Amino acid sequence: MRNCLPPVPSDLLDRRATESVVRHRLRSLSLYLRSRHRCVLSLAALLALLWGSASALAQSQPGKPPSEEELQASLEMARSTVGDHSASSKSGARKFDLQALWSMAQGRFPGIIAARQTVDSARHARNEQIFLRLPSADFSGFLSWSPNVKCKDTGEIGADGKPLALGGPDHCVETNIAQTLNTSTIQNYLPFYGALVQLNLRITQPLYTFGKLTAAWDLGQTGLDIASAQSDGVRLDHQLNLLRAYFGLKSARAALDTVKEGHEQVTKWVKQMDIDLEAGKGSASEIDLMRLKVAESQIELILIDLERTIGSTLAALRYLVQDNTVDVDEDDLALWNEENHPLDYYLEAALRSRPELRVLRATGQGAQLYKKLRIAELLPNFGLIVNFGYGYAGGVQDPNHGFMSRLNYLGAGVGLGMNWSLDVGPRIARLQRAISDVNVFESRKRELLGGGALEIERAYNDVREAKRRLKTAEVAERRARGWLQGIKQSIDVGTAEGRDMNDALRTYFEQHIAVLRAINDTNVACGALRRGAGLEVIPK
Repeated sequence: MRNCLPPVPSDLLDRRATESVVRHRLRSLSLYLRSRHRCVLSLAALLALLWGSASALAQSQPGKPPSEEELQASLEMARSTVGDHSASSKSGARKFDLQALWSMAQGRFPGIIAARQTVDSARHARNEQIFLRLPSADFSGFLSWSPNVKCKDTGEIGADGKPLALGGPDHCVETNIAQTLNTSTIQNYLPFYGALVQLNLRITQPLYTFGKLTAAWDLGQTGLDIASAQSDGVRLDHQLNLLRAYFGLKSARAALDTVKEGHEQVTKWVKQMDIDLEAGKGSASEIDLMRLKVAESQIELILIDLERTIGSTLAALRYLVQDNTVDVDEDDLALWNEENHPLDYYLEAALRSRPELRVLRATGQGAQLYKKLRIAELLPNFGLIVNFGYGYAGGVQDPNHGFMSRLNYLGAGVGLGMNWSLDVGPRIARLQRAISDVNVFESRKRELLGGGALEIERAYNDVREAKRRLKTAEVAERRARGWLQGIKQSIDVGTAEGRDMNDALRTYFEQHIAVLRAINDTNVACGALRRGAGLEVIPK
């Protein structure tokens, strides 16, 4: 054990020899500990540098509160879409129909723009697969200093002092260094004896991959199909939301006008009944007057709730259009688009163009392609390989010898190459997983197709129910209007009672609001049916 201090027996060595050996070992141990100390210091310095870099990165990470400029920018962004709903009553408010509002929304709403950009991103991802068929190149370079390696000349080598006929680069039998740990010295490497440069270029042209490249392109196309279908789904959902806001705002304003009319009529009756009671005229009593006043208060509560609904719906409309100055047109609320096709028409349309079913089909194709790709991964790849290499070492003299590796070189090569990964276990496991995914998809497909058909049938029944409810509500409104007209005539002749007035007025306005609600529900139900079938909710 050279690195350990051996025991020094006093009975075998004299005192002077013992002290010399001990001093030598202690000096060696001191040098060893000093080198270890320098290593520890170097390690400590490296850890300190890494700690400082980590601290700097931690300080540069996001998480600090936003600045005033960012808050102001966010506030302006919010104000640009949602503003004071009272602007709808101002002369400067811009009023549009449903088609014009949708034309504005599809070019401004961030969700629709992001969906289109997602399609562009998927298209670029698919186009990336084109480059897999083109040659791929790998370039590497290395720069350092050159060692001092020379062939000995004829006068430098010989036997018994007699020169030989060998030597120099043409007959190099011995060099000035052996480049081994035992015989080489640091002087042959430092200082610099020139530059050492190595450049290597490898070009590979795929020839046959057992379908890997084709599967990669098809998977990219599948991703593009999924992104396109999802973008269409976002667009149709936005159309449906805009339709709901448009007709909801119209319905709420029509209901507000109706309730205001009823409130004015009740207020007029309250004043007239109060005057008659003060004068001792008519057949109304104090109880009838109190009943009408309670009805007046209830109508005021309905007015407050309708104003809140109008404000919220208008804010939603402006958010969907991304403009805080737009409003709906002043046309009366009416049926917008009656859907009179049979149920099979919407089922067939859904199978052709509904975004969710398009995503389902593309997902199934992707599962099959992944299975194909996993099978191809078990097989090798063949290609054409071209190599270029250049090396230069200023301090190295290369002999004229072909059976050796050298630092000064220039070469090129072309050949047929094969790459075959032999990690079969993981690849077989991936193939089994792909097969399971295909089986899972087949089961999910049957489930989703049945659920989609059920959803369309439910929307179809909602449209039929809303139309029937609208017809019934219109009949009830006409009858309630006749009742109200009769009560008004009885009031004029002084034969109507307060309870009759209250009941007739309340029934008429309730039926009128029911008609407005049925029209809105019919329009929304038709839009939902078209959305479920994958048709344009707001057709051109």
